[in-house]
Amino acid sequence: MKKILLGMFLATAAIFVATGSGIDSTGNKPTSALDASKAEEEEHGPTSTLSPLQKEMLSLKQDGLCYYKTTAGDEWIHPEKYGFEATDTIYELFAFEQEFDANGNPKYTDIVVPREIDGGTVIDCNSFYNHYEIKSLRVKAAYSGWRVYSTQSYEEDYVESRVSGCTNLEYYEMAEDTVYLDKWKLEGCNSLKTVIIPKGMKEIFANTFSRCKKPEKVIFKKFSNLEIIGGVKKIPWWRKQHTKKNGMVIYKNCLIDAGKREGTLTIRGNKIKKIMGNTFANSKAETIKVTGAPKLCMWTFDDCNAKKIILGKKINVIPYRCFGSNDTLKEIHILSKRKIIWGVDSYGNDQGLHMCIPSSEKLDIYIHSDKFHTGSVKKWGCDERVTVHVPKKVMAKYRKYTKCKVVAL
Repeated sequence: MKKILLGMFLATAAIFVATGSGIDSTGNKPTSALDASKAEEEEHGPTSTLSPLQKEMLSLKQDGLCYYKTTAGDEWIHPEKYGFEATDTIYELFAFEQEFDANGNPKYTDIVVPREIDGGTVIDCNSFYNHYEIKSLRVKAAYSGWRVYSTQSYEEDYVESRVSGCTNLEYYEMAEDTVYLDKWKLEGCNSLKTVIIPKGMKEIFANTFSRCKKPEKVIFKKFSNLEIIGGVKKIPWWRKQHTKKNGMVIYKNCLIDAGKREGTLTIRGNKIKKIMGNTFANSKAETIKVTGAPKLCMWTFDDCNAKKIILGKKINVIPYRCFGSNDTLKEIHILSKRKIIWGVDSYGNDQGLHMCIPSSEKLDIYIHSDKFHTGSVKKWGCDERVTVHVPKKVMAKYRKYTKCKVVAL
């Protein structure tokens, strides 16, 4: 029986086969009969057929989708880590073999990869490379990783996307375990109209749509889970639709772009629930004040022009790389009296405070809390160029666990 969400275990279970070792780097077991080289190379696409090795592994074929039926115990050394019992059924989708009608037209152009087959979990091993005949693709199964019988080579699987070369793909619903998008993920998708962004998505980088057609419609299953959406901000129609009269871009109570306001810019957390990454990249404000309790993100203040950042009394969680890289920043004021937790990443781990400042510059951080979170402070990556102003009660602890200059507040 499954004990945890599929997306959670597959995020940590990507398979990279170590030749000849019998066990790969993440503790997975390649099937013993598959120590031969990868399926023989051929041109990928709608006319390609299964290799002899792939035919050997074929357990089930439905609507052109080719599966190898196995068990969680054969798939992973410790299946319980990923929410499975050893006897649970797993279907590996390792290839897509198109079929044609009497007139030579492709039979399957609207593809749905199921989450389960007869109660057995489906995992996708990247099967649609260069299938330019596909019009729509809905992937319910989570992505696993490369196998020696995968359609793509190991090198292709590592650098290419699941839909690279799907030039006629118009509708794409991504699997829930897709956590980021960059320019490689949609490369060559030159007919995109609708993209469905899954709940698990964290980052959509600025270059995401640079190698494909910008979609006409973007649907987010849960927008508030995202932290960086630079690629979406670069879609003209989307940006225009969500730009307010004051120049700010706001969607679902999330601040995406703070606009170009100068002087002192105050963000009020009673209206804004989350401040996304790179929000202040276009801002000309010298002082940025955040009141209330909006959630901050990785890179929230990256590349801003502010000299001073002030975080209000209700903000006590500072995400990893929240302040990013800034050439002008001189002061950070954290007014909360609660215990400050530093460097929380997307997976809930504490990474400490890390600042990217020019070697010739110095930074002063004013911390008003006399409570100390040892686990995150001891991971700070700041040096003596950073002066920390703290209550006398915790001066000794900051001196013990950081390399910063520590003075009384």
